[in-house]
Amino acid sequence: MAQIQLPTLQSQNTSAARTTCALNACPAGTRVTVVDIECSGDEACRLRALGFCEGTSVNVIDARDAMLLEVRGTRLALGSALTAGITVQLVNARS
Repeated sequence: MAQIQLPTLQSQNTSAARTTCALNACPAGTRVTVVDIECSGDEACRLRALGFCEGTSVNVIDARDAMLLEVRGTRLALGSALTAGITVQLVNARS
């Protein structure tokens, strides 16, 4: 299986760089873990109520205009404006 290259951000909390990016940068077929959710309080509350929170594993099913995601056995569709504020880490990334 080919390795996926994602844009990286430097984490200020750790000395080692972690492979993270915005969720909307992930192609279909990617498996990621949610690191941070930055959106309005109402949107963040709704996502967490659906089980979409920090530490959750997410499969990207489709990544066109809106993203189709599998989260805890359920499929969710999220728009690009919302997924741009969600930071994720590639599951198979080396720390």
